[in-house]
Amino acid sequence: MSTADPEKQRTRNLKQEGWRWELLLSPQTKVTAPSLSKALEEVKTTLGQDAIIVATEERDGEIILTAMPKENLKSFSVSPSESSSGPLYSDALSAIKAVCDICDTHQLGHTFCDQWLKELSRDFSVMPVGITRSLAAIVPFCSSWIEEVSARQPIILVGPPGSGKTVMLAKIAAVLLSQKRKIKVLTLDTVKAGGALQLQSYLEAMNQKLLIGETHLKSVLESCDFLENDEVVLIDTPGINIMNEEDQNFLYRFSHEVNSPLTLVLGADMNPIDAEEIAKNFYFFNTRYLVTTRMDMTKRYGGFLNAAMACSLQIIAYSNTPTIGDGLHSLAVDQMIEYLRPAG
Repeated sequence: MSTADPEKQRTRNLKQEGWRWELLLSPQTKVTAPSLSKALEEVKTTLGQDAIIVATEERDGEIILTAMPKENLKSFSVSPSESSSGPLYSDALSAIKAVCDICDTHQLGHTFCDQWLKELSRDFSVMPVGITRSLAAIVPFCSSWIEEVSARQPIILVGPPGSGKTVMLAKIAAVLLSQKRKIKVLTLDTVKAGGALQLQSYLEAMNQKLLIGETHLKSVLESCDFLENDEVVLIDTPGINIMNEEDQNFLYRFSHEVNSPLTLVLGADMNPIDAEEIAKNFYFFNTRYLVTTRMDMTKRYGGFLNAAMACSLQIIAYSNTPTIGDGLHSLAVDQMIEYLRPAG
């Protein structure tokens, strides 16, 4: 940066916090800090709660914010962002506050919040600013998944015990049948008492047959009849304790046998730290998609969002009721924003 007149520009180093700020020739303040949250705190302290973020950049591992008092906003030309959808905020500081409030409310971790804010800063060149695009940039949503299901890729549900895999598989089967698709359903859940019987009862109501056990799995995969018949193969698995070595060995053998991406099922009410750790362990075994259950049982959604971001798992569907004929929904990022924002 070029040297400025010392009468018009001064620099202060805050060594204990790793901050420094500079008053520029124009009525703007530049703040440098080790993280966006610390930089934002200094901006508020220096310029007030209503300060406007003009620009953000990352340099040498530090975040640099250029800000100015709100009363100077009139000197800048702004226009709505054509790419924004969902809620719009008149200035960057309001958008940052909205993201921080969401992260606090839904127990999204510091890493999630920092990643979201970093991506959000890319939109600060045009006002008003939305927060939808930046969320979609760090959490992959695939709202058209159910329409794009192909017989070439089986739908294989995995997850911890009690996550709702069996009911979710029945819901997916019901949706596909409603779309006039042909399905073939298998379960390897011969461990849980009544697990296969539960799924069988659901399928009988749909006039569908259930194949049980690894023998049927091998037969289906080897014959490839489902490809010729354009049948979507749905596979339910036993609840897997990913911390258990025996369960890990089963998942390792199974993932290599099916040689297809797995879909993780997690309850929306799961602890965010546990959900992220579980997702990271499942990811190692070729898990690439995520569906969440029990959306009606919680008002905080940090669990599955943390898991999705940590492993880049595509969120493809959610369930908010145990009723088989209802409650399976695709999830678009703008819908997720509405879930995350406070009511009213």
